[in-house]
Amino acid sequence: MAQKAEVLSSVHNAIRILQTFSLSEPELGISELSVRLGLAKSTVYRLMKTLNESNLVAQNKETQKYHLGLAAFELGFTVYHSMELRRIALPILDKLALSLRKVVRLAVYDKGEIVYLCKRVHDEDNGTVSKIGDRAPSHCTAIGKMLLAAQNEQEIDRVVAGCLHAYTDKTVTSPVQLKKQILDIKQKGYSITREELRDGISSVAIPVQNDMGKMIAAISVTGSKFQFHPDHVQQYVKEMRNCSRLITERLGMGY
Repeated sequence: MAQKAEVLSSVHNAIRILQTFSLSEPELGISELSVRLGLAKSTVYRLMKTLNESNLVAQNKETQKYHLGLAAFELGFTVYHSMELRRIALPILDKLALSLRKVVRLAVYDKGEIVYLCKRVHDEDNGTVSKIGDRAPSHCTAIGKMLLAAQNEQEIDRVVAGCLHAYTDKTVTSPVQLKKQILDIKQKGYSITREELRDGISSVAIPVQNDMGKMIAAISVTGSKFQFHPDHVQQYVKEMRNCSRLITERLGMGY
């Protein structure tokens, strides 16, 4: 228990160190950090060495002081990009949800799962729902399969070879069948699932790309299985692609 507390304390102190840097004080030395945080210089030194090895901080060779490193920038940019994507997409997805009278979601990929950036509903009586951070498996959701199809072959193979849990009797749990679906998704440019995560619910998803043509997220439309006749699906896909293009354009223009 004592060892666990020590590890957690070290993590906490490392976070405190990173949070001490600011725009007004981008560089700080070991002694300054020691005084401000009430930590021994030896403790600060060990933590800074670890953070430096992880590129979370870097040392200015002239001043011998430290500043936030490239890895910290990358983490911050990832969060900022997700928030910016969400901000730009929300009004567009609201219009899509109202037009199609369906649940609309925006999600990104994360290690075999998807993370929802938002969820929009058309029912104005219940209010517009917005959720961020909810997760779902990638192998049995339309939006998850769409995002999975954009990953490199090594990542696809890793997910396909993993535990493909059956949520309904229609969940695809065969690695061979899932790989075939992924190839089909790449060819068609959209993904569809029918009652794979929940009985009676179907969904269709399309990609959201940046201005370089790389998929950075996906949009899905979800509803009753009776509302997903092939003709309906093509209508949904057409409207979703218009929304996707608009999001890409606005991201590129920095709205």
